[in-house]
Amino acid sequence: MNTRYYKKYIEKLINSNPVDIKIVRKKEIDDGYGGTIIEEKEITETVTFYERKARREVLTDYGPTYVGVQVTKILAKHDADIQEGDTFEHEGKKYKVLFVKDYMEICKQIELEVIA
Repeated sequence: MNTRYYKKYIEKLINSNPVDIKIVRKKEIDDGYGGTIIEEKEITETVTFYERKARREVLTDYGPTYVGVQVTKILAKHDADIQEGDTFEHEGKKYKVLFVKDYMEICKQIELEVIA
């Protein structure tokens, strides 16, 4: 499948409302003496934010119930270095990446959680 057209379309979408996010990824490395060293890596990516309606299953004493919620997501290029568990700040809010869906190597759709 030729994905060039779709990649260009995603780039247009991102460039229509671009947001630069700065991710600080912490990685634990074994120091060889039974301890660990925490190494920080700073990553900057250009993405676009969007809102999506979704349904969440909530378990109660009476059984499962479905609740409509508004989910914050970002759209990024397919080669963006964003991983599950990454955190970043944007407009005074702190976000955590819940999961990353690689869509046929065209783009990445990333669901976020507001943590502060």
